[in-house]
Amino acid sequence: MEIQTNETVFKKAKIFDIFKYSFGGLGSNLAFFLMMGYLTFFYTDIFGISSITVANIMLITRIFDAITDPLMGLLADRTKTKMGKYRPWIIAGAPLIGLLIFLLFSTPNLSPTAKVVYAYITYIAYSTFSDFVNIPYHSLTPVLSEDPEQRTLIVTAKQGMGLVAQIIVMIFALPLVNVFGGGQQGWSIFGAFIGLLTTLSFWICASGAKNYDLPVDKNEEKEDEDVKLKDQLFLITKNKPMITLMLAFGSSILSTAITNAVNIYFFVYVLNRKDLVPQVATITMAATLFSLLLLPRLSRTLGKKKTYIISCAACLIPFAILWFKPTMPIPLMFVFLAFIGFFQQISGNLGWAILPECVDYAEWKFGVRGNSTLTSAITFINKIFMALGGFIASLLLGVFGFIANQGQTTEVLNLIVFMRFGIPIFTFLISILSMSQFPLDEKKMREIRRDLTNRKNGQIELSKETTNN
Repeated sequence: MEIQTNETVFKKAKIFDIFKYSFGGLGSNLAFFLMMGYLTFFYTDIFGISSITVANIMLITRIFDAITDPLMGLLADRTKTKMGKYRPWIIAGAPLIGLLIFLLFSTPNLSPTAKVVYAYITYIAYSTFSDFVNIPYHSLTPVLSEDPEQRTLIVTAKQGMGLVAQIIVMIFALPLVNVFGGGQQGWSIFGAFIGLLTTLSFWICASGAKNYDLPVDKNEEKEDEDVKLKDQLFLITKNKPMITLMLAFGSSILSTAITNAVNIYFFVYVLNRKDLVPQVATITMAATLFSLLLLPRLSRTLGKKKTYIISCAACLIPFAILWFKPTMPIPLMFVFLAFIGFFQQISGNLGWAILPECVDYAEWKFGVRGNSTLTSAITFINKIFMALGGFIASLLLGVFGFIANQGQTTEVLNLIVFMRFGIPIFTFLISILSMSQFPLDEKKMREIRRDLTNRKNGQIELSKETTNN
């Protein structure tokens, strides 16, 4: 399907295909929220690994994982099969991810040292195979549609499914673990359940992109072969919009990694209200759902850059209030957390919605379109700052004397509150400053897309003339 404007003709995706493709957001975020929200807690309180050891596991694994991201991006962009560039990776990798999620949350009867080795092996394996699926999955967004407004819709649909994943994990994880027998058995069965859902979701996602991720024709194949490795890397290092997006996105991810890692500790040890975890998740997700419904209109009215900055700035005051008054009345706390969830969801979604503009800019500026190369740069930043966030949370808990399943000192409780509500203030300020330097606005993007369309039309005409001659 195509849409005609006064300037360009945009290829668009069918709504049902977007719906199927959005299931990738479910598969990707089921694992994402499970790792972010519960893996540290699972390792320390269920599997019996010390918090400092967990910090090292998180850091080393994520650094290794981040290094593989650019390699996977380069590999995916050079893949040529009858099923397309990206879909084969998703289809083949999905069951491996599902199996590894189950293994991650299994608790074999091992010695303390063997437990650490097991954690390293399963976490590194999961992270590696996750790259094989998630980078091609995210690379498909600009492949499905050239229309800027529909790209925002596609990202919103993906994040909508991500919200479903967040509901499943953050609201139902602990109740389902108890239903499945609690303790080690409950977590193992829950891991198997999430692994199965993840596999099925990615397979549905791949079917939605079937009509868009097409085999590369001979002309494009020749162009891909002419592109050197350094040219692909320039798409990142010489791409100012991409660099500013990476800084803004990375600081936001750092905040998310730390707050999610200590969220359950806050309710268990600071408030002594573990029962509030699913309640807060429910209220927060209702707010994020509302934000998803409003995002396309806000983005269209204010522009993506301005909407991103406003949404980050809106979170600063409620974070500050909760930092200085964490034991406020529960209903009031719910209001502040819902407010934060609303605006955090907007900025998080816009980061992915802005990425295709960086892809278009790279093709316009350098003549090379590297969907997976640029996507891998974002996932690289994602992994690095997730690693740093998990490392900071686990390390500080250990340094300040945290002991699992016991009452905590005042210093530890203050630390948990600071990590949950104080650190995001500083990371969001960095994100705001970074995005304020983003050089692409709607006017510039219209110019870029018009030039790209004219180039493509020129290439087609030249190809026809050569054939006729």
